[in-house]
Amino acid sequence: MESLDQLTQSFDAIITKYDEKSNSFTDLSSLKDFLQLISHSNEKHLYESDLLHHRLFVILRDWYLKLLRQWRLNTLSNNEQVSFIFETIPNLFIKMSNHISEKNLSTLRELIFHQPLINELNICLEEIASSGKYLQDSQIKSLDNIFRAIQRLERHRSDTKVDACLTKLFDNIVKCICSPSFIDMFIHSTTQENDGPGQKFLLHTCTDYIYSHPTDQQHKQSLIDIRRSLLQPFSQWLVQQSSSYQLWNLRMTVILRQLCFILTLSLQLNRSIDLDKDTFDQYCRLIDSFLNILQSIIQTENLINNKIALSLMGTLTPNLYTMTLSGQLEKYIKNKHMTSLVLKLADIENDEIQLNAFRILSIIITEQDANNTSNAMNIADLFMKFLSKVIDDQNQMLKFYNLLRCLKHLIQYDPIKDELVKQNGIPLLVRCATDIKFKPLQVQQPALEILLSLTFNEHAYRQLKQNLPQIKPLISSPHQVVSRVVDGLLWRLETQEKRLVSKGNTWKYDVMISYSHSDKELTYRIYDLLIKDDVRVWMDRDETFGTTMITKADAIDQSNYILICVSDEYKENLYCRCEATYAADRHCQIIPLILTLNAHPDGWLSDVIRRKSYIDFVVLDFDLAYKTLRSELCSVEIHLSKNDIRSVRVKTEYPETIEQWTNENVREFLQEYQFDCLLPVISPMNGCLLNDLFTMCRQNRESMFHTIKNEILALNKHAQPLTLYTYLRFLNEIQKYVTKAVYY
Repeated sequence: MESLDQLTQSFDAIITKYDEKSNSFTDLSSLKDFLQLISHSNEKHLYESDLLHHRLFVILRDWYLKLLRQWRLNTLSNNEQVSFIFETIPNLFIKMSNHISEKNLSTLRELIFHQPLINELNICLEEIASSGKYLQDSQIKSLDNIFRAIQRLERHRSDTKVDACLTKLFDNIVKCICSPSFIDMFIHSTTQENDGPGQKFLLHTCTDYIYSHPTDQQHKQSLIDIRRSLLQPFSQWLVQQSSSYQLWNLRMTVILRQLCFILTLSLQLNRSIDLDKDTFDQYCRLIDSFLNILQSIIQTENLINNKIALSLMGTLTPNLYTMTLSGQLEKYIKNKHMTSLVLKLADIENDEIQLNAFRILSIIITEQDANNTSNAMNIADLFMKFLSKVIDDQNQMLKFYNLLRCLKHLIQYDPIKDELVKQNGIPLLVRCATDIKFKPLQVQQPALEILLSLTFNEHAYRQLKQNLPQIKPLISSPHQVVSRVVDGLLWRLETQEKRLVSKGNTWKYDVMISYSHSDKELTYRIYDLLIKDDVRVWMDRDETFGTTMITKADAIDQSNYILICVSDEYKENLYCRCEATYAADRHCQIIPLILTLNAHPDGWLSDVIRRKSYIDFVVLDFDLAYKTLRSELCSVEIHLSKNDIRSVRVKTEYPETIEQWTNENVREFLQEYQFDCLLPVISPMNGCLLNDLFTMCRQNRESMFHTIKNEILALNKHAQPLTLYTYLRFLNEIQKYVTKAVYY
C-alpha cells in the first residue's frame, strides 16, 4: 500500500499523461485503472488536505458530471467499464466525506458543491418527483451515493447558513418525498425482503437528507408540506397493519422509523402552530396505533431477545415523546391514561427506550395518576434505582442528566415526594446538588430544584435543614440559575419560618401579582390596566434572577391583595409555589385569575387558594373579566395613589323595571352581587331574557338548577360549580326587580 508521498507522485504522473493527451483519457480503461489504484490505497490519505487539492479530483468530478448527464439523457454506454466508473466516483466521494475536518471541509465543499453538478442533480430530482423516472434503474445507486456525500458535508457546517446552490436541491428532494411514488414505494416495500436501489434512494437517502438541513423557515415549511402529503396515507396504512406487526422484519422497522421521524419532526419544529382538525385526527390515529403496538409488545415473553420488538419500541417511544410537544396532542395523550404502560417501558433494559419513557412520563402524568399510590411508589422506585446506577458511571452521564430533568417535573406531585422521601432519596439528591465533580447546569441546578420542591414535604423539610451547611456555599455560584435556586432553598429552610411570626406591614401596594413568565402577555395586559387605573401594583415584570425571595416576600407582606395567575405553568413553577404558599401562610387576601384554557387549580394550588370563585379571563371576555376584578378590588378599601384616597364601592342604581335592563346592567348586577359563576351563562342576556329565565326557574326550580349548573360545566369543565345556595340567593336578589316589573 502506497504512502502519501508515493500516492501524490502517482497522481502527478497521471496528470502529466492526461495533459500530454490534450486533457483527456484516451480510453476508459486508464480511468478505471486509476480508480482501482485509489480504491486500494490507504483510505486516510484521501482526506489529507494536501492531496485533496490535487487537480485529479476535479477531473474525476467533471467525468462524473459528464456520465451523469449521459445517464439522464439515456445515452450512457451500457458496458462494464462505464458502469464501474459511474458507480465508483461517488463511492470515492463518500470515502472522502467519512473523514471531514476543519482542514479539508472547505476543499471538499468546493469540489462537490459544484454548481453544474448541482444543476444536473436538480434535473434528475425533478424528473423523479414528476414521473418516478430512474427509480427502477439499478444505476440510481450512483445518484444515491453522491447525495449521501452531499448530506455528510451538510452535517458538518460551521454555521446554520444554507449554501445558496443547495436551496433548490432541498426543495426538489422535498418534492420527491411528497410525490405519489414515495408512498407507493413504501407500501410496496412492506412486502419485500430487501430494498431495491430506487427504494433505498427514495425512502432512506431522501428522508435522511431532510435531517441534514439547517432548521430555517424553509425547512419548517417543507416539513409541513411533507406532512400534508404523507400523514393521511401513512396513518391509514398503520391503522390497518398495526395488528400484524409481529410479521414485520427488521428492515420494515427501519423504514417505519424513517417515516415516523420525518412526520413528527414537523411537530417539533412548528410547535407554536395549531393543528387543523384533519391533521390532529390523523396524528391521533398514529398515537392510538403506537399505543396498541406497545401494549401488545409489553406483554411479550422474553422481550429482551426480541430484536424486532425492541426496534419497534425504539421507534415508537421517541416519536410519542415528540408528539407531546404539540399542546393539542399532549392533552390527547394525557387522556389515554398510559402511565402504567410507560412505567413498564421505563423498566426495559434499553437506553433509548428508557430515556424516552422517562421523558414521556414527566409530561403526561396527571394529578390523578400521581395520587395513585402504586404509581407514585413505582415512579420513586424507578428513579432511585436508575439514579443510583448511573450517578458514578461516566458512560451514563447523558442518561443521568435526563433522569434529573424528568424527576424535576415529576416531583411537583406531593405523593411522589412522599415516596421519594420514604425511599431515602434525599442523601442521593443532596450529593447531586453539592458534589463539585458534577456539572452545575446539567446536574446541580435540577438537583437543587428537586430539593426546593421537596421542602414542601414535612419530613424532607426537616432532613434538608440538617444539610444547610452543605447547600449554603452554593449561593456564591457563578451561575445565576444555580444561586437563584439556592436563594429559594435558604428562604424556605431559614428565612420564611422567621417571617411568618413577624407582624404585618402597612399596605405599600394595593396588589401584588404572582405569575409564571410563560403567561406574561396576558399578565402584562392586566398590570398595565391596573396601573392606568391608579392601582399600586408590585410585579416582578422581567422575572430577573436578581429578585430574591426576600424581596418577593416583602412585596407580599406589603400588599393588600395577592393576584395569583392560575395556569398549568404556574402550578409547575417552583418559585410561584413559594410565593403562593407564603401568601397563604400569611393569610393574605388572594384573588385567583384563570389565564389559560382548562387551567385546573388542583393539588397544592387548590390547597393554597381555598376559594370557591375565580375570575376567568378565558371564559369571560377580557373587558368583562377585568371589570369583575376591579369590582372585587373595590369591594374593600383600596388606595388610589393619584388622589391619595380610598374608594368604597357604591351600590349601582338599575332601571326600575327589569325589562328596561341592558346587557351591561345584567353584567353589573351579577358582578355586584358576586354571582361570578353565573357570568358565562347569564351575562349575554338583556333584562327581558333575564325575566324569562326567572319565570322558568320559578316554575321548575330544581330542574332549572341542574340545567344552569350543567351549562356552566359544559362551557368550562373546571369552572366554579353552581351551588344550591348561590342559585337560591340569585333568585332571591333578582325577584326584587321582577316584583317591581309585575306590580308597577
